[in-house]
Amino acid sequence: MNTIGHRASELALQLGILFPPAEALQVGMVDKVVPEDQVQSTALSVMAQWLSIPDHARQLTKNMMRKPTADRLVKHRDSDIQNFVSFISRDSIQKSLQVYLGKLRQKKG
Repeated sequence: MNTIGHRASELALQLGILFPPAEALQVGMVDKVVPEDQVQSTALSVMAQWLSIPDHARQLTKNMMRKPTADRLVKHRDSDIQNFVSFISRDSIQKSLQVYLGKLRQKKG
């Protein structure tokens, strides 16, 4: 939600949208898209960039930027768990999961 906004997040979650690499880059979900043969060298280069920043400064900034979201998640943890358990325990959801798992087994076998 913090990255692509509330409405886009809502649509993506409800519709099960998987973003192709170019679109993920466009909306800010990823920082770079590179050809497969350049993934490791690019990752090493980016990692070197991050490692050049003092740990304490990076961690402090990261924690400061993420604190409001983390606090909100912790505050609502119990109600989120209750909602999930209530949802997943419904007969209709259990039946849907059984059908889905059956299809996965058929693909494997």
